[in-house]
Amino acid sequence: MKFKKYLPVILPIAAGIVIGAAILAVKPNTGKRLGDLIYSSHLLSEGYSYAVSKAAPSVVNIYVANMNKDYTKPDKNSITTSASGVVIDRQGLIITNYHVVPYGNEPNKAIWVQTRDGKLLNALVAGSDRRTDLAILVVNDTTLTPISICETEPKVGDIVLAIGNPNNLGQTVTHGIISATSRSGSGLLTKDQMNIRQGVQDLIQTDAPINAGNSGGALVNTKGQLLGINTASFSGASSYGIGFSVPVKLVEYVKNEIIQHGRVARGYLGIADDENFVLGGSSGVKIDYIDPQGPAFGVLKVGDIIKSVNGVTISDVKVLIDMVSQSKPGRTLEFTIERDDVIKVLNITLAEDKTSVE
Repeated sequence: MKFKKYLPVILPIAAGIVIGAAILAVKPNTGKRLGDLIYSSHLLSEGYSYAVSKAAPSVVNIYVANMNKDYTKPDKNSITTSASGVVIDRQGLIITNYHVVPYGNEPNKAIWVQTRDGKLLNALVAGSDRRTDLAILVVNDTTLTPISICETEPKVGDIVLAIGNPNNLGQTVTHGIISATSRSGSGLLTKDQMNIRQGVQDLIQTDAPINAGNSGGALVNTKGQLLGINTASFSGASSYGIGFSVPVKLVEYVKNEIIQHGRVARGYLGIADDENFVLGGSSGVKIDYIDPQGPAFGVLKVGDIIKSVNGVTISDVKVLIDMVSQSKPGRTLEFTIERDDVIKVLNITLAEDKTSVE
C-alpha cells in the first residue's frame, strides 16, 4: 500500500529516464548539446571563459619563415610574418588573411601553423581572394577541431571576442562589441594591395582590440561561434577601437568557391567613383577614373553618372559594387548613364577581376 502512495512521483521519473535513455541511444550528441546549453547559460553571467574554451582550440598561430636546412621546421631567425588562422574544416582547412601569406614569387618562404597545444604543421595555400583579404591553407592533419559557425546575423551592440596572436605574444583574447555592420568599399578600381575602400567584404566593425598579428584570427560571440575573420584595424593615432572582420557568411562563400573552382571569379568593370560627389535628391554614381585596361574603357567616360544597371537603380556605390562583383566574367550588363545631361544606354561585357598579384 505504501508503494502505491509514491506511484504518482515514481512513474514520471521512471518514464523520463526511459525516454532520455532512448533519445541518447538514437542521438548520442543530444546529451552533449544539452550539457553545453546548461553550462553556457551558467557561465555567461560570470564571464567569457565558456566561449573561449569552445573557440580557442580552433584558432592557430601562423608563421611565414624560411625553412631550416632539413626542411622540417621554420628557421626561427627568419620569421617575416606572425599572424593567426582559424580551423574551419576537419580535412585540415584553415582560413587566414590574404595579406598574411607569401606571394608566388617568394618560393623560399614557407607557411607554418602552430596549434594551441604546440603542434607545428607545414601549410600550403589552397587558394586566395584579395578582394576579401582571405586565403585558405591546408595542412596534413585531420585531427584539428573546426570552429563552430554562427548561423544568425550579427547585430550592432552584440558582445564579441577577438582571438589571435597579437605581436607574436601567443594566443590572446580581447573583447568588445559590434560597432557597425556592412562596412564596404568599391573593389572596382585597382589591382594593387587591397585596402578597405577597395574591398567587397561588407565588413563587421568592432571595438575589440585588433593588433598586428591578430590578422586571420577569429571574431566570436559569447557562445564561442565564429562571426568573422579579423582582417584590419583603422590606422591613425586617433582611431583606437576601430577594427574590422570579414563576416562568416562571406568566408564560407569564398571557401566553397576556392575548394570547388580554385578561385573566386568576379566581374570587373574597371572604374572608380567620385567619393565626394553628391547628387542631392537624385541617385547614381559619378565616374572619377577608368582603368585603361578594363572593359569600361572606351565605353564610359570620366564624369558619366551611372543611373541604373540591368534596370536596377544605382542608389549608391554599394549597389554598383554588388551588381558588378556578383556577376560572372563574360556577362554583359546594360548601363543607363547620364552624360552631359543626356541619358544613354550602353552595354558592357565584364572582364574577370584579377584578385592575385601578377
